[in-house]
Amino acid sequence: MAKIVYLSKYPPIEGGIAAKAFWLAKALGKQGHEIHIVTDRLDTETEYSHSIKGDGPASKNVFIHRPQGDIPWHIPNDNHRAVDLLDLAVQVIRETNADVIDTGYLIPYGLIGYLASQVTGVPFLLRHGGSDIQKFVKTGIWNNLIKNAFENASLVITDKINYDVIQPLSNHSTVLPPYVPDPSFFYHPDTVPKGQPILALIGKANYHWRHKGWHRVIDIMKHLRTKFKLVIVSQGIGIVEFRKYVEERIDGSVKWKNFVHPLKMPALFHSINGIFYLCRDLPFPVFSNLILETVYCGKTVITDQPDLFQTYGKEGLDVGKFSPSVGLIPGNDPESAARIISDHFLGLSASETTRAIDKQDYQSYIRENEKAILSVL
Repeated sequence: MAKIVYLSKYPPIEGGIAAKAFWLAKALGKQGHEIHIVTDRLDTETEYSHSIKGDGPASKNVFIHRPQGDIPWHIPNDNHRAVDLLDLAVQVIRETNADVIDTGYLIPYGLIGYLASQVTGVPFLLRHGGSDIQKFVKTGIWNNLIKNAFENASLVITDKINYDVIQPLSNHSTVLPPYVPDPSFFYHPDTVPKGQPILALIGKANYHWRHKGWHRVIDIMKHLRTKFKLVIVSQGIGIVEFRKYVEERIDGSVKWKNFVHPLKMPALFHSINGIFYLCRDLPFPVFSNLILETVYCGKTVITDQPDLFQTYGKEGLDVGKFSPSVGLIPGNDPESAARIISDHFLGLSASETTRAIDKQDYQSYIRENEKAILSVL
């Protein structure tokens, strides 16, 4: 068994990377590995954090480490987040006699993992998301440091979408699915809400919420609000503007909820009938945890991307069996989209919400992650 120091976003901060880190650490701890999460202070990114105070429910063999103590006022408008995490990472690596450093995101956690590896001599793995590749690697920002991090990583864990970008940067890389839900938590297909179908919009409300097609969702809901309910699960620096936009168009017919801990996501999915996931306005392709979690719960994904599930298939995930759970709509015709959504739910039979889940995808995902981590020892 290995002692793993895992540098990453982590709950209560919301987002795909934090949730992936939570579920992967939980699974590796269950396998008997000792996982030490080094993550941000609890008051970091409060506008994007769920309401549970502290570290939430404990997982077997998973230990959470956060920087403590006050930082002296030094440089105006700088909270020294990266230095804070680097110092703690070095401390935890030495105190636990760690075997390997894992990282959940390139900026800043991957770079911190690289520097911690240089200081301690412990090998490190470099992981990335999608936005960090688009925003930093492809644009050449901090190119000198990022290039060295890739060159010195014992292993870079990437995905098929970004493999061609990563390959020139590292001689040691492997392709793994970015995420697979744990079916023991997410697979309960017999939970169907009674009454009016409930649709959900879930995600961070930053200043660019239109990039996620949220304005198109509201246009569609104008035509659906007598037949469907809408739940919006969101927080962020753009939430006031977005809420004003919503309330000016569809009154008070929307239920608003704050983010929840990853362990409560299955219950959230089981309380709805489907989610909106519109892609035409996105600046670059995004792998979303929500898509897989939605279909594992037997719910419908309403999307304007015809090949949405094929993109997940390219990552080695057999999601073709979930095709009945896709509601494909036009991206620029809200009235037609509303009619298609109504017809979809009217014609959705009980058998289409009780399909079987192949647990091999999840078991393989955990096994391959474990194999990758142990390969650098």
